[in-house]
Amino acid sequence: MKEILCPYPWDCGKNFDPLEMENNDFEFLKSAAEKRMTFMFLHCPKCERQFQFDTVQWKADGFGFSEPKIVVEKKKKTIKQLTAILAKAKIEIPTDYFDYLTGNNFNSVLSIFADEDDFYLYNLNELCEKINVDGKSYLTIRQLKGFASSLEEIIEETPQTKKEQQFSLTELSYCLAIGYENTRILFIDSRDNNSLWVFHSDGGGDCEKTNITLDHITKKITCR
Repeated sequence: MKEILCPYPWDCGKNFDPLEMENNDFEFLKSAAEKRMTFMFLHCPKCERQFQFDTVQWKADGFGFSEPKIVVEKKKKTIKQLTAILAKAKIEIPTDYFDYLTGNNFNSVLSIFADEDDFYLYNLNELCEKINVDGKSYLTIRQLKGFASSLEEIIEETPQTKKEQQFSLTELSYCLAIGYENTRILFIDSRDNNSLWVFHSDGGGDCEKTNITLDHITKKITCR
């Protein structure tokens, strides 16, 4: 296999032999290369950061990391402007949660799983920002549409696999992302607009149900 160039030039950016990677990453890469996958996640053995990789172009792209020295000031949009962005994208945030996002009691830190790192909720401004998923641009709140589209290219859905999955790729594409923890994405189940799930972006698209709902967040209900 050819060498791979780390996509983080600001403190790594080094070429490395795939054999230098952790064994599970290397085996995943070998399998993905045979299937000519264009979307997967690997880790640089030099800086240990995660990156996206395309085995056809043999090219690595950064994912979620930016140069620490660069401070980008983002001008916040008004609620009216943000509402217009959502309306144009035909996205409807559940009313109670929209009120929570725009109210004075919004708290970005949310505990989902005991003894694990907290998740962080996107504020309304962040939900309306653009994010890159496999080379295409999506609103942050709609990023699962991008992941579903990428998974569709490498996974063949059959009636049997749809029964085995918690979500079909079509259902996943309509779910709204509202928070994150590292590469895990917290999202609202589009089927009931209340249940909260976690999408493992580096775990082949696995989804994990939580004991939290939007009602727990907006109405401060204590989880049992």
